[in-house]
Amino acid sequence: MRGDLSVIGFSQNLPRRIAASATRFVAGEPLHGLGTYTNGVVNTTTFVLAAADTPVIGTHRFGGIAQKDALPLPSGTVVAHTTIAACPVPNVGRIRGKSEVTTTMDTQSELTGLIGDLTLIDYNATGAVDGGELYTIKDAASADTSGLEIVDGNPAKGTLDVVVDAHAYRHDRS
Repeated sequence: MRGDLSVIGFSQNLPRRIAASATRFVAGEPLHGLGTYTNGVVNTTTFVLAAADTPVIGTHRFGGIAQKDALPLPSGTVVAHTTIAACPVPNVGRIRGKSEVTTTMDTQSELTGLIGDLTLIDYNATGAVDGGELYTIKDAASADTSGLEIVDGNPAKGTLDVVVDAHAYRHDRS
């Protein structure tokens, strides 16, 4: 849904290629690439709407938070185009979103217990009020391969702030 996630602080807006007939996305939703490298050449140069908990280091190449809606607006089959995504500077720029379960961090003490945990952006295919995708920040620690670290939040608003690990921007490495 529009505006699920926002980028706060240091970031760079980067162009992201979107393939024709890709799943429609709106501003505030995460993008990722699934391309892999062979001899330094990526096999897929396009990015897609994240349709899984993301970014998992080694699985997803984090593409940032979409700043524009998919084309054409507001409906129809998505055409091949370039969109803009805000990519937080690793370990410095923040992504802010609602906590997946706000009752697990509705006091400052509970929030403090989450700081430093590794987590993901949660994907819920039909959780938004309009029946579309809902993206929140998982408030429970995930695996060591999770590409986000909880750094702050606001218990009164039910939001979490996370930073992106640099490895999440390039998943296929040895």
